[in-house]
Amino acid sequence: MKTLIFILVSILSFLPLISFAGEEAEIWEKLKIGGLVVLMRHTHTTVKDTKPLLRDPSCVKERNLSEKGKKVAARIGNMFTTKGVSVSKVLTSPYCRTSDTGKIAFGSNQPADYLTVLEALPQEQAEANTEQLTQKIGSYSGKGNLVLVTHAPNINAVSFENLEMGAFLVFQPMGGGEFDEIGKINLAN
Repeated sequence: MKTLIFILVSILSFLPLISFAGEEAEIWEKLKIGGLVVLMRHTHTTVKDTKPLLRDPSCVKERNLSEKGKKVAARIGNMFTTKGVSVSKVLTSPYCRTSDTGKIAFGSNQPADYLTVLEALPQEQAEANTEQLTQKIGSYSGKGNLVLVTHAPNINAVSFENLEMGAFLVFQPMGGGEFDEIGKINLAN
């Protein structure tokens, strides 16, 4: 009897892993079809004595991608290519770490002020940016996928998810600022 219980517990402990792998494969299949929005947190950064909210267009004083962050961004881009996922546009927060994540992973990006880290903004502007992000996700209608690279607080504001650096959520736009979350992928590990 103890052996049977041990076997059942062992089998059940692997079910979440099997389910997650299947779920991730389904997300990639949906991304291959296109028309989705990928909301990504920038990859790993250096730890400097600088303030994380400091924005410096020269990228000298600002937190930048670490070597690990650059490798993870390249891995993300490689995975999109390997899986045959089309990306029609990449929009990023104007911070260097988000812009570089977009450039390394997808080859190009365009800054979008509404993706600026919310904590660096007055509350009224942060709320307006969150509303603009919500509308952008919900109203997207392109054939390829839209990638938005931003910061943890911005992602949390529209999804209530706390993502690790380099992880991303995939959304199905429903129109009028409405969207459904399809799932999460983390290629950072």
